[in-house]
Amino acid sequence: MKAVAIILAAGKAQSMAHPKALIEHEGGKSFLQSLASTFGKAGGGVLGVVGYNEAEVREQHPSLELVTSKDWEKSLLSSVKAGLEAALAEDADVVLLHPVDMPALRDKTVKSMLKEMERGGTDGVVALRPEYENAMGWPVVLSRGAAQKLLQAEGDDLNVALRALNPRRMPMKDPGVIVNINTPAIYRSLFSSDPKLAPPPKRRVKRSGVSNGSGTESPAVAYGASSDEQ
Repeated sequence: MKAVAIILAAGKAQSMAHPKALIEHEGGKSFLQSLASTFGKAGGGVLGVVGYNEAEVREQHPSLELVTSKDWEKSLLSSVKAGLEAALAEDADVVLLHPVDMPALRDKTVKSMLKEMERGGTDGVVALRPEYENAMGWPVVLSRGAAQKLLQAEGDDLNVALRALNPRRMPMKDPGVIVNINTPAIYRSLFSSDPKLAPPPKRRVKRSGVSNGSGTESPAVAYGASSDEQ
C-alpha cells in the first residue's frame, strides 16, 4: 500500500508575521519540515502544496517535493486538488490531507490510521478522520477512490466536499490532531515566544520523485518504509 501525505501550505498567513510553512516548530524545524518528518517516519511519501510566498518556501525546503497551487487564492479546495493530482500521478493507494499549521501531529497516530485503512481495504470510496475528545481533527485519510471523488468535487468549500465522502471517525489519544497553531497568541502559549522563522536547513541534493520526509526522494514510497530523520 503506497501512501502519500499532502501538506497544505499554500495559503496566506493572515494573522502571523511569517508564512506558516516557515515558522519554527521544534528542534529548529519549520512547521513544514516537522510534518514532513512525521509523515516520513510513519512510512508515507510527502508532497507539500505551495502558493503564497512560494519562492521563500522552496528556498527553505530544497529537499522536499513541492507542487504549486495556481488557484490558492480561490479556495483551500483548489490547493487540495493540486496536491491530489500529484499524489494520484504517483500511483498512491492512500492519500492523507493535513494543514501545515498543525505540526503537533504524532507519527504513531499516522501509523495507526494507515494500518486501519489497510485493514479495512482501500477499494472503493473510503475516508477516515481522527477525533480527540469528540473534536474532529486532521489528517483526513483517503482511499484512492475517495481521492478521485474529491478531485471531481464541485464548488469551493472543502468541508462540504469532505462531508460528502462520509468519513469514518477514529478516536485518538493524540491532541495534535486538533491543535491548530494559527495565531500568535496560540504560538506564544505553546512556545513562550512570538512566532519566528526556522533557521535555514542544511542543503541537500534534490532528486525527482515524491519526498519521503527524510531528505531524499523516491518515485513512490511504500507504507511501512523506514525513515532515518529525527
